[in-house]
Amino acid sequence: MALDVHSLTRIVLKVPGARTALKWVTSRWGEGRVYAIRSGPMKGLRWRRENRFPYWYHTGRYEPEISALIAVKLRPGDVYWDLGAHAGYHTLQGARAVGPSGRVLAVEPDPSVCRSLREQLATNGLTNVTVVEAAVSDEAGSTRLVVRAADDTRGSALDSVHNPAIRNSRGLKLEVSSTTLDALAARFPSPHLLKMDIEGSEAAALRAGGQLWEGSRRPWRILLSYHGDESRAFCQRFLLARGYALEVNEGLGSTFLATDRASRLTPPGKDQADGP
Repeated sequence: MALDVHSLTRIVLKVPGARTALKWVTSRWGEGRVYAIRSGPMKGLRWRRENRFPYWYHTGRYEPEISALIAVKLRPGDVYWDLGAHAGYHTLQGARAVGPSGRVLAVEPDPSVCRSLREQLATNGLTNVTVVEAAVSDEAGSTRLVVRAADDTRGSALDSVHNPAIRNSRGLKLEVSSTTLDALAARFPSPHLLKMDIEGSEAAALRAGGQLWEGSRRPWRILLSYHGDESRAFCQRFLLARGYALEVNEGLGSTFLATDRASRLTPPGKDQADGP
């Protein structure tokens, strides 16, 4: 089977020095330009390019397997949570998919990236998204975020994460707000689809989601990115024990889909909080 451009690039980037070379080439032009995305599930949306972020954002080819899954699972009127939203690539896609009658919650801890996220929403005239500038973890309050010095995508992780798959020993350290799944569930409607990509904090976040796993508040589907084998094992055991079925697809990489086994019979409750 022929490889798409994104898959081929991932293979090439394993070559020593290739990532640095690609970053140099792709950051020579386009800064600040607004592109009309012409392919994939993001087709028709616009992206204001910042060269500090992945080149593939403005082409519509970023994480194509995950984008395709989001496109299939979201419907008009749904509620979508994007935890670890970064600059908003999948937030934009979700906001368009759920439409004016749907709601999107985008949570991102890095203040600089959050500014870009809000700009992307404004560029596309999307008003059905609530942005929460916070890290999702096991405690609400404040925490320290490490913006990795060697990362070419403005990636970040919490200083409290101890995971060999996460690089957070060096970088710019920022004090940021923190929140929990439980706290979010108390403020916002529960999601039909919850996407979580929070750089090693996923296990801690799941443990602090008490309200979200109860009764009709349960998410129908969870699209979870894990970081390392220990994280994968814990997250999968946790969700299996709470009545979710797992779908592991090689094309999703370090991400799996969990579906509530009762979701086909029981729609999300109508008594959920409606947010501020």
